[in-house]
Amino acid sequence: MNADTPDNQDTPHSGSRPPSPERPNPLQLLKPSDGYVVTPILVWLNVGVFILMAVSGVDMLQPASADLIQWGANYSPLTLGGEPWRLLSCCFLHIGILHLLFNMYALVQIGPILEPLLGTRQFTIAYLTAGLMGSVVSLWWHDVVLGAGASGAIFGMYGVFLALLTTNWLDAAVRRELLKSILTFVGFNLFIGMQSHIDNAAHIGGLLGGLFTGYAYYLFVLRANQPAGRALLPMLVPPLLALLLAVLVYTHKSTPLADFDRIMERFNKLNTQAMNVFRLPPNTSATKLAKAMNDQGVVAWQEAIALLDKADKLDLPDGYHQHTKLLRQYSTLRLKSFKLLQRSLTDTTHIYDNQIAIYDQQIATVLSQLNAKKK
Repeated sequence: MNADTPDNQDTPHSGSRPPSPERPNPLQLLKPSDGYVVTPILVWLNVGVFILMAVSGVDMLQPASADLIQWGANYSPLTLGGEPWRLLSCCFLHIGILHLLFNMYALVQIGPILEPLLGTRQFTIAYLTAGLMGSVVSLWWHDVVLGAGASGAIFGMYGVFLALLTTNWLDAAVRRELLKSILTFVGFNLFIGMQSHIDNAAHIGGLLGGLFTGYAYYLFVLRANQPAGRALLPMLVPPLLALLLAVLVYTHKSTPLADFDRIMERFNKLNTQAMNVFRLPPNTSATKLAKAMNDQGVVAWQEAIALLDKADKLDLPDGYHQHTKLLRQYSTLRLKSFKLLQRSLTDTTHIYDNQIAIYDQQIATVLSQLNAKKK
């Protein structure tokens, strides 16, 4: 870095202009150096994940949705269905090589300026805060989202710089010139996002997270004229608020697909619970087996049917309702079969055997239809 770059990563920049990287070779932007550590690591981390995806067989130009979900994309039904870690993992995935290259180019433009200013630790916190905010706002805004990319976090870095440029940190003339550049970048990318399928909600969320972090940094570090390390506690306010927002959205946001997935998860547990009756030891008495048929089986199938009634009320595509219809047929047949099996064990007769066999045949037919839909 140039002479204006502080030697101590936690010492704020002072002066009338921001630190600017004067590197003889652009490739040096990809190499860690004094005061510039996290940015190149982030670049290589994003590139490394992309290479691993490509090696595993993921399309480098247009990755399939299923592949992105498998690698940790922010997919509403799964994120809200018990996998909140996707809010951050999605920030290291990219939807094709062009998406990756554009984001990494934007990152190495802002990183050499901000990282020496904020310090390695605070730059990392700001980046993750913006990435989390982008994912959370996207999750909140869309009914169903499948999001991936570092752009929310990168927008946040531009938001940090934008916040600083609206303060008296720099001379007015320098501030006006840089503001034009940053606002052009932000405005152009938001405009492009409105014209395509780009997730502008993530961009805006990341930008807001960055703005808040930038103003916090100005108030508690630059204006207070103290090392960032001494202002660690107040500088934790932006990430803590981002986490609070994530918790609120995660606990209160509901989508039909996420609700359906939760219902199916419970249904599968009930199915396993009921069918485990047939795994009891061979020497189990008829009385105990009959009791298990009722307590583990009949009760489970009754709850399963009630769950499927809830699933029918969700606003879902027709394919989901057809699937639910088949599961209801399956559960109803199982319920009838279990009740007859319980009676047969209690009465110690075989008068229900023919009817049980008919139910078993019908169950096999429904199962074959369900399996056909999975293919």
